[in-house]
Amino acid sequence: MGRWSPVTLRRSAVLAAAAASFAGLLFARGGGGDAAVADAVLLSFVVPIALLGFEFGVRGGVGAALAAIAIEGLWDALSPDGLTAAGYVSRALVFLVLGGGIGRFADVRKRLEGELLRARDMSLDMIATAGLDGMLLSVNSAWERVLGIPPATLLQRPFIDFVHPDDVAATIRATAEAREHDVVNFRNRYRRADGSYCWLEWSAHPQIGAGVIYASARDVTVQKQAEEVLAAHAEVLEREVLARTEDLDRARFESLRRLALAAEFRDDETHQHTERVGRCAAAIAGELGLPATAVAELLEAAPLHDVGKIGISDTILLKPGRLTPDELTEMRRHSEIGARILSGSDFAVLELAAEIALTHHERWDGSGYPAGLRSEEIPIAGRIVALADVFDALTHVRPYKGAWPRPEALAALREGSGTHFDPQVVAAFERLELAL
Repeated sequence: MGRWSPVTLRRSAVLAAAAASFAGLLFARGGGGDAAVADAVLLSFVVPIALLGFEFGVRGGVGAALAAIAIEGLWDALSPDGLTAAGYVSRALVFLVLGGGIGRFADVRKRLEGELLRARDMSLDMIATAGLDGMLLSVNSAWERVLGIPPATLLQRPFIDFVHPDDVAATIRATAEAREHDVVNFRNRYRRADGSYCWLEWSAHPQIGAGVIYASARDVTVQKQAEEVLAAHAEVLEREVLARTEDLDRARFESLRRLALAAEFRDDETHQHTERVGRCAAAIAGELGLPATAVAELLEAAPLHDVGKIGISDTILLKPGRLTPDELTEMRRHSEIGARILSGSDFAVLELAAEIALTHHERWDGSGYPAGLRSEEIPIAGRIVALADVFDALTHVRPYKGAWPRPEALAALREGSGTHFDPQVVAAFERLELAL
């Protein structure tokens, strides 16, 4: 013999209660009594009529009303002072209206509940009611469609058992929040029947008085995968753009470096001055304790210090004798020309090179050009390259002079310490010279 369904059991209980109520009322009225008792018993017919009307709808309500009419008719037949025909009809109408009204209300309510349940089950979203103890109280059919797990299994275990281990802590926090206020767009992973996991996006609303949380979730696994693909693609694109940008900056740097060599070649046939200045400046920066990145950037940027000479005419640049005041003014323009050529780049080396081109002829005492900066107003890179440039110029042949011996050149640097050069830069260079 199969087990009865909950609906069958409930309806059987309602029928038994209604039958017992009718029997009790028949017995109570049959026992006699005054009119007041009879009226009270009569009013009690509302109980079985309501029970059957709420459970079975219009059919139950009207059936219960007819039973009440029949019992009332039996009473009147057995009673010497029964109702008149009009009184009997009026009571019969009351019972029918009451039973029909309650039954219709129940039918409408059941129809609406059925529509809501059908809509709930047809929803693509996973809809659930959970208790504050962490157990699911009800789920719609979407849960089984998405997870492949029967509702009975879901309702028997705490929902946290189905959450991915890496998402448990975040889910516990979100559940605690959902007990007090709405939670939206929370994501975690739920285990499927086959052991795999899917991504769910949750919204939850607490019903504090009822002690439950209403929640809905949507399977966003495909969306999550697409987001990850897009993020990875964006990262690849970002790396490619960065690499291309670096390539362009390198190409620009190489072009400017060759311009510097072209300018230097005009008054230095070995075209090694720029490279020597770069190596010397980097060595001084290292001796001063500058960071390794700054030393490396200075090694690349310093050779561009005289790129502005590309804009100076050969008659001035290659003149073997002293320059006239006007020629000297024109010659000094190479600092600003070089800065304009090199400026405006996001490439750190070129930014440093522009700074060096503009400031490597400034002097510690403020007597340099083009801005007359003094002391630490002059960037450290400009101070370092100023010494490296002068030392290399003194120790190598130029159109207007011969090469100085290193000791004499070093003596000239010491003499210029505190006037032309930063004393700390001179001291660092001397330590390097002594180490050679």
